[in-house]
Amino acid sequence: MKLFYFCTLAIFLPAVFFSCGSTPKEQPAAQGHLEDSYEADSSQAVTITLPPKKEKTFFSGIPEEAVAAVEDGSPQSLNQAYSLLRKGSETFEENEKILINIAQAFMSILWKQETSPFQTFEISSPNPYTGAVESARRGIYDESTGGKDFLTLVLPSLVLVTSDTRSDYYPKSLSSLSEALNLRPDSVVANYLLGMLYSRMEEYEKALPYFQKAFDSSHDTVETCCSLAECHFKLKNYDTSLTLAQSVLEKNPFFTPAIKLCAENSFALKKLEESEAFVGRVLQQEPENSYYVLFRAKILAEKGDYIRAASLLDVYALSNPDNREYLVLRTKVQKDWNKNMTAACTTIEKALSLYPEDTEILLTAAALAGETGARINGMTAGEIAQKILSKDGSNVDALKIQVNDFVSRKKWEEAYKTSSVLIKMKKIPQECIYTHIDICLSYGKKSEAWELASSVYEKNPKDENALQTYIKVLVATDRRTEALQLIEENLSGASSKMKSFFYYERSFLQTSENSVMVDLRSSLTANPRNKDALFRLYQIYFNKKEYRKAQYYLKQVVAISPADENLLQLNTELEKLLSK
Repeated sequence: MKLFYFCTLAIFLPAVFFSCGSTPKEQPAAQGHLEDSYEADSSQAVTITLPPKKEKTFFSGIPEEAVAAVEDGSPQSLNQAYSLLRKGSETFEENEKILINIAQAFMSILWKQETSPFQTFEISSPNPYTGAVESARRGIYDESTGGKDFLTLVLPSLVLVTSDTRSDYYPKSLSSLSEALNLRPDSVVANYLLGMLYSRMEEYEKALPYFQKAFDSSHDTVETCCSLAECHFKLKNYDTSLTLAQSVLEKNPFFTPAIKLCAENSFALKKLEESEAFVGRVLQQEPENSYYVLFRAKILAEKGDYIRAASLLDVYALSNPDNREYLVLRTKVQKDWNKNMTAACTTIEKALSLYPEDTEILLTAAALAGETGARINGMTAGEIAQKILSKDGSNVDALKIQVNDFVSRKKWEEAYKTSSVLIKMKKIPQECIYTHIDICLSYGKKSEAWELASSVYEKNPKDENALQTYIKVLVATDRRTEALQLIEENLSGASSKMKSFFYYERSFLQTSENSVMVDLRSSLTANPRNKDALFRLYQIYFNKKEYRKAQYYLKQVVAISPADENLLQLNTELEKLLSK
């Protein structure tokens, strides 16, 4: 048995060694050959860049161009996205249904003038996209979306279009929309919504570039064009706004918001006939729109058609007698047409009691007080103007009224200081320069008056106001020869108003009392309501102690300015002298 075992082992071992490979002496050579082979391959190796691993998103599996088109959000892009998503069969994955619903929401909420081909789907599973849209439709800004992608950042801000009752979400909306635009700077929907947000915040300068970008990318969309036009209107770019609004009407002649914009812009540009025509088109579509009933009355009053304006005001008063614009317009009609200053003062006092801080009403009251010399709610024109200036020191209209108030009360130092501030401002009315020249003459600043008057006259010698001011300064600075020459050159062909002025100024250059009286009477023949000529005749007769004749002329001045406290005081003193 043992012999059999050893014989078997002797036969088996050589086969084992053979099957395992070479002998120990042969192995080093084989190893060296493998190392040489490895080194050769290593020297020829090329680095292969592997594509980055894509993060799986909610819309993974949907063509990227379809998602991108929805994120752009313009009507054209949304239609493109829908075409890409439609299939031969009517079977859609859940995330495709949600994306189509988002596209439909953009169409139905933002672009209402577009025809929407989208079908909508019932979504059973909760998701941030559907939730944000539904919240926006209910007027709620959904802060629970997480803002994980472009659409969850943008969708909550659809509430800007569906509701205007809240503003507490504005900071969050601003942050989210700005982040969305960092992801997709050219997105129409993100630019449009950020423009809407800035408009709600009344920051129209900031809104403009976003509306402009949305319009540039989608200029055939009614809403992008109208929103850009409205933003330009708020910025007082009336020509641009009107052009944009008219371009909408060329394609959509019955689109009411564009008609309204055309009416507002035309009125601001003093195109009263065009404005009235647009207002008429609005009232054809909305006959019960009281704002445009009042707007039409405003246009008619501006045109001087007071009879029709008053009729419309009577109609409007039946439904809204306390409206601020109505009260302002009623005051204007009572003052300019009825010449009923008492009624005008009563109306504006009611307006002040209802809207004590309203700038337009304060300005209307101040102007009326300045024109009539009356007190409104116990305040002079200057005191009312000061209420405006305490909040806005650069309000040109309020400064003008305050200057005129100082002038009427002969407070020349205050008038000069305030007027000096006013004339340094940009785009002030030319009349402010003429008033400042008059103040300089009364305050003893004749050199300044001469420099200003010379400059104004040199620039426009044919302008009546410039000519009047220049002659007035020539007379006041004793440049007699030049003053007489200009008066004689212009007197023969002048209008009645200018003739009255020329005779009045020439009276200061006469050397005899008789010549002075002749010129003053000639001035009143040309214009019987020339206050300056009437008042000078009063002064002449008063100084001569001919009080009865003095009273005759003073009463005519009082009749022109019945509420002027200075004139009333002079008349009272004169009556005392006559009663002695």
